[in-house]
Amino acid sequence: MYLYALIFPIISIIAILWFITRYFKGKNSFMTVLLWSLFWIVVSLFAIFPNISITFARLFGITRGLDFIIILVFVVLFYTVLKLYFIVDKMQNDINTLVKEIALNNEINLDDEEE
Repeated sequence: MYLYALIFPIISIIAILWFITRYFKGKNSFMTVLLWSLFWIVVSLFAIFPNISITFARLFGITRGLDFIIILVFVVLFYTVLKLYFIVDKMQNDINTLVKEIALNNEINLDDEEE
């Protein structure tokens, strides 16, 4: 048995427990915990049973299991970057709205200062 077949399941269990803890603290949604748990379970299965990746690869028309895993990692990374982009974009819009409201509420009338 390879060393990574022992290390990845341990890392997966720690990651899943971390996400569950964050869920109970209200920092993650249930869907986030579910998706990341599913991801870490798949990682563990691929580490323990590497031939499963070949089966999934053939299911999607990919010839090698390692190619499938690399494509899967790119998809997860793309999803994460896209989600972060939408979060940052929303925050930027919220900040712009807040700055506009503060500027309008604290409007200084130049006629009042001259008196």
